[in-house]
Amino acid sequence: MRKPSEYLPAAVRGLRSRLMPDCSMLLCHAGRSATVTRVGSLSIGEDAMTDANVAEGVRVLASASDFPEVAKGRLVSLDGEWRVVTGAKTDPAGATLSLSMSAPLSATKAAYRRPGTTIAQTLDVLAIESASPGPSVSDVAAALYATWYVAIPEDGWMEPTAPQIGDTLELSPSAEARPPRRDSLCVSAASRRDGFWFLTCRERD
Repeated sequence: MRKPSEYLPAAVRGLRSRLMPDCSMLLCHAGRSATVTRVGSLSIGEDAMTDANVAEGVRVLASASDFPEVAKGRLVSLDGEWRVVTGAKTDPAGATLSLSMSAPLSATKAAYRRPGTTIAQTLDVLAIESASPGPSVSDVAAALYATWYVAIPEDGWMEPTAPQIGDTLELSPSAEARPPRRDSLCVSAASRRDGFWFLTCRERD
């Protein structure tokens, strides 16, 4: 007989294998991988933006024991596509894990520079564009400005110093954009996790 804490994980496994096999996906994070189930529907309107300002693209249900280190802001691979975790919640028993994630990050190249120095290199990066409300003025609706989230694999970063606020990136033109555009970005925050340098960037004027 199962313990009470085992019922929810067993139900998730049954849901995945018998009731919703077409919704099964492979999630990978921090050297761990397991099958998860795509569930729910996307938020719309104001709830479509998380505190991290990344629009939600998909939701999945996983066993919490499979991914003990997954949290909001982490980078994960879902069916081979890199995504940012925009929300992570467990059930009251801590057995199941509900994850919301961004749309897939795009693989591209970036010309990386540090103004006023000789630091310059071309990098393979993963990037996703978002939008967040700018500062409001009186009763005028806040304008939107572009925010980018860029992940640089640690083994691709060749400089002895870490990425810094004020560094610049110029992304290769997007093949999907019509007309093609070249996005010029400035780093506003940088952190290191999950084998990547994770940068928050703003578009440069």
